[in-house]
Parts: sequence; structure tokens; C-alpha cells
Amino acid sequence: MNASGESHFNQARIEWAIRLRFSPMPELNTKWVAANLNAFRIGELRVVGKMWEIMMERDGELAVNADKRAGELAGMEWKIVPDGSGEGEEHAAALNYFYRNLRVTRALDQDVAGGVSELLYQMASAHSYHYSAHEILLRIDNAAAREVTAELRHTPVWFFESRRGYLGYLQHIFDVYGQPCRQGEWLTCVGSGWMRPLSMAFVLKNFPLRDWLLFCGRYGSGFLEAVTDAQKNDPAWEEAREALETIANDGAVLHNRSVALKFMDMPAKNALPFEPLVEHVNRLYAKCYRGIDLATGSRTEEAGQHKGAVGASIQKEEAGVFRARDAAWATGYLNERLDRPIIRFLFDREPRAWMTVTPPLDDTATMDLQSAQILTPMGLRISLAEAYKRFRWKTPEPGEACLEPPTTPTRETGTTPGQSKAPTKQETATAEMTQSNVPIGAGARAGAIQTASPNLPDAEVEMADFWSAAAVQRGES
Repeated sequence: MNASGESHFNQARIEWAIRLRFSPMPELNTKWVAANLNAFRIGELRVVGKMWEIMMERDGELAVNADKRAGELAGMEWKIVPDGSGEGEEHAAALNYFYRNLRVTRALDQDVAGGVSELLYQMASAHSYHYSAHEILLRIDNAAAREVTAELRHTPVWFFESRRGYLGYLQHIFDVYGQPCRQGEWLTCVGSGWMRPLSMAFVLKNFPLRDWLLFCGRYGSGFLEAVTDAQKNDPAWEEAREALETIANDGAVLHNRSVALKFMDMPAKNALPFEPLVEHVNRLYAKCYRGIDLATGSRTEEAGQHKGAVGASIQKEEAGVFRARDAAWATGYLNERLDRPIIRFLFDREPRAWMTVTPPLDDTATMDLQSAQILTPMGLRISLAEAYKRFRWKTPEPGEACLEPPTTPTRETGTTPGQSKAPTKQETATAEMTQSNVPIGAGARAGAIQTASPNLPDAEVEMADFWSAAAVQRGES
């Protein structure tokens, strides 16, 4: 652990980094982007890291999808879970103080301040840039009470290199190899790194965007044709030219009657390829970051489909997969890169309590609760521990006040739920006869089941000269 609280980089290193944070894209083309992506594959992160930051700043569709992915992780609940032992409770108390008093900022923008939520948000940048790194500056508040926390500074990916299979911090801007990011001094994590495939998509999106803008500038308002009887350079010709320049956009033609012009009409002018190409890249952004196609184009009317034909239920299921995965991903890195070093520093033991990020309940929670309400009266037995786990309810402590059923009297009986109504004399007598099982006829055995026999004669039926219902069932009628 970096118990001194001194940063690996001084103010001069930060100022130089800000001065050199230029736009590395003077001319955007696929060859230049491919060369820097290849450099990333061999561990050179300086140029490509700046390139990705600029792409994220200039493409609003890309930035919004990345922000939504990070925002979902930042909005998740978290808790410290001990193993149930006394030592585990001590570890949980130390970790709880550490995370509750954590300060998170950015190395190049130290006005940013936050806690665990900001930490999770910054960690999610690994899903864009493949790497995320925080410098850990330990802060000891009360050594006797083991109250220790830290300041975490999110550092740009272009401060590092990965030529040896792990991140190395570049102390100087022209270094080739950096210092290894040791556990306890750095919180490093590896994510999906979607900017690697999306870099080419960004370039290919800008080509049709520029062509689309050029097309609108030239053909958006149409061409103007002016015809005059004057000769070129005559005063009447100049007056017509000046008037044409005043009202025309980019396409204007001035000629005399002896010249005939024919404007070629584009047969596919109502089916231009610019918008489909741009929309295709926007959908790719949404699919990569969100797992679903939530771009605006997914709600537009397509050929053979009505408006809004996208399956919303499938989209929700795919989004839920990403949320659960991100929660487990962040939990794993925090347990390994923060929980273990802190507990070892304080107790010199392996941790017996852990930080856990919990994703939101899925959409089936309401259905599960309704199913339990219906099936439990039918005899289904559900463990209380399973119910608390499913709905993420905290198990009450012994003697802790808990919710109770309502105690208002009911309209029909005048009693409160949970209270039974006093039985009447008739109900008491009926219950006593039922319990004693008194025989209903002479010769009947006490305790035996009393049933009617179809062999017994029925005087009323015989007087009517037809068989009884029991005989009819036997086929004797």
C-alpha cells in the first residue's frame, strides 16, 4: 500500500500531459486509424488513447451510449458482506469505513469529486478503452480503530504502456517502458474495449456525414437558371448575374437564349445512401455498449414493418445480461484490487468480508411475488432464507421491530385479522357430534364411515312402481 499518500506523478507531469493533450486527428482516414490500432496491439497506448478520447468527445451518439453503460453500473447498490464469523465482522467494519469515506477524482481534472458511485462510473471506462487505472493514495484517519480510507485518482490510459503483458506507468512522456502497477498502489481493470472495433465505424460514419452535408449544401435548395437576351459583360448581363448571386445558393447558371442547358435528374434522389449508413453505425454503437438496439432508428418505420416493431421484451432481457455481468465484473476487481490489500494492511490476514455490487432486480420480481402469494396457500413451502435472498430483503435481527399485518376490524365479522370469532352454541354442538362420531342408525358401528347402501328398500320408490336411482345406475331399470 502507498501509505505515504504521495502521488506517483507531480504537478509538472500533469501540466505537461494537459499541454500535450492535443487532437491527434488532423486528417481522419482509415489508414491512419488502422496504424494506431496496430500500435495498440503491441502495447503503445499514447496516441490511440488520445484518439479514443477525441472520438468520444466529438460523436454524441457514441458518448451517450458509453455514458448509459457506465451510468447503470454507477447507479447500482453495494454492500459489505461478511462470512458470519467474528473476524469477518471486524473486516466488514473496516471495509465499510473505507468505502463510506472514499474520495474519487481524476488526475487531469481534480475538481471532480465523488465516492463509490463515481468510482464505478470511472471503472466502466474500461469497456471503452480496454483499460482503466486508478492511483490509490492511502489516508489513515484513526490507526487505533483501523479507520483507513483512500483517494483514488483516475488516470488516462495514455499514461501507460502494455508492452510486457501488464500496464506500466510512464513516469516521463517519452519513456518506452513504465513502472509496473503494483497491487495496493493501483486499481487497474480490463474491460470490453469497444473503441477498438468502433474506431473504424467512427471513421466510416464521418465519410457519409460529410458527403451528406455537401449534398445538402449543393442540392438542398435546387438550381436556378437565368436566361437573358443580353450579351456577356453587358450591363444587363451583369445585373442578372448580381441578382442571381443574391438569391441563389451554390447551383446557379446564367446564359443567353442561344445556349441550351439540361440538368440531369438523379433517378435515386429519394433513396440516398447517407442516412442508412449513418444510422447503421449508430445502431452498432447501441448494440456494443447496451447489448440492444435502442437507437432512434430502431423505432422508425422499416420496410414491411409497422412503427415500433422492435421486440421490447428481448431488448430488456439483453440489457439485463449486461447489468448482471457488469456488477459481477466490478465486484471481482474491487475484491482483488482493493479489499484484499486493505485487509492485509490492517489485519495481515486474508479478507473474510467482501464488497459486493448488486444489480437491480429483474422484471420478474413482481411475478415471483404474485406466484408465491398464490402457491403458498396451496401448500408450496418456500424457505424464508430463499425469499430474503430473492427480493434482497435484510434478515431481521432478534428483537428488531418488523412489519405486522393490519389490525383494523373487518366489516363482516368485526374482528381483526389473526383473531378467530367465538363459536356459537350450534357450532359447538355440531363439532362435538362430529368428533364423537355418533352412529346414525341401529346396528351401525361407532367410528365407521356412514354411507347409504343401494340395496336398502325405498318405500316411496316402490310405491311409485319404479326402481331407485341406485338401481338405475346398476342397469336394473
